[in-house]
Amino acid sequence: METNSPFENFEMQITDTAKSFLRGAATWSMFISIIGFIFTGFGLLGALGVMAAGDAFKSMPGAAGMMSAVGIGVSLLIFVVLMFMPVLYLFKFATSTKQALNENNTDGITKAFGSLKSYFLWSGILIIMWIVSYIGFIAIFAASLASGRV
Repeated sequence: METNSPFENFEMQITDTAKSFLRGAATWSMFISIIGFIFTGFGLLGALGVMAAGDAFKSMPGAAGMMSAVGIGVSLLIFVVLMFMPVLYLFKFATSTKQALNENNTDGITKAFGSLKSYFLWSGILIIMWIVSYIGFIAIFAASLASGRV
């Protein structure tokens, strides 16, 4: 004989307080994503500007003169694309949440939480990349110190 758990037919309800918290989170997410889009645009313009600068970097003394403007520009462009994705998911969370709460739509709030999950996934991946890069830079610096090149 099969026994049914009382949780099998359980349907989660969102209280008015929870809806209020979600509206607040969606509002701030919208604000942060708009600021993120603006800075992403500035970053894109900066990357294109560096690539357009061309040979001006070669006349600079030191390490900056050794790197090509195109190499720096492409690195900045990759960074801008990587930073665009979490901002996009945050924007999708904000718009989907507001729409779902206005329409009382369960599928819409599910879509919003999917975008929020993707935002945190991208943010986590970027943080891991940042930590690994720092560890790599520290290892390179330590190796340079040990070899006496610094």
